[in-house]
Amino acid sequence: MNNSVRFGTILGGAILTILWIFCFLFIKPTLAIDFGGGVLVSLQLTAILIGLLIIVLYHVFNRPTPDTTKLSLTTDLTISWLALVLFYHFNAPADASAAVATTWPGGAVGFFALIGGLGIVVLWVHFFADEIA
Repeated sequence: MNNSVRFGTILGGAILTILWIFCFLFIKPTLAIDFGGGVLVSLQLTAILIGLLIIVLYHVFNRPTPDTTKLSLTTDLTISWLALVLFYHFNAPADASAAVATTWPGGAVGFFALIGGLGIVVLWVHFFADEIA
């Protein structure tokens, strides 16, 4: 097994992931791109999709070793999961009506965040195992 792990690839993926998370946090969902003719596209959704495409293409074309790519993707997934847990409002807003409070997806998002956290633990156990140098 090749023991060379390129930390530049991991750091680059982590920086791209943090920039991708900033698209969720700092771009208002009310902003839109007007293409004319009544075609409006959300600026936040566009930035999120383009950022995700950049992260995927970064890992597709920058492939030093399979272990480095797996470690970089695990790091990116961990950063994304931590951002979800820290910044997502799992409870309905206090000023929400009863109809909004009953349809708020916080419980489902919380459940899948817990399941995703278990998956991340399994991925990190792979890297901290004694067989991987």
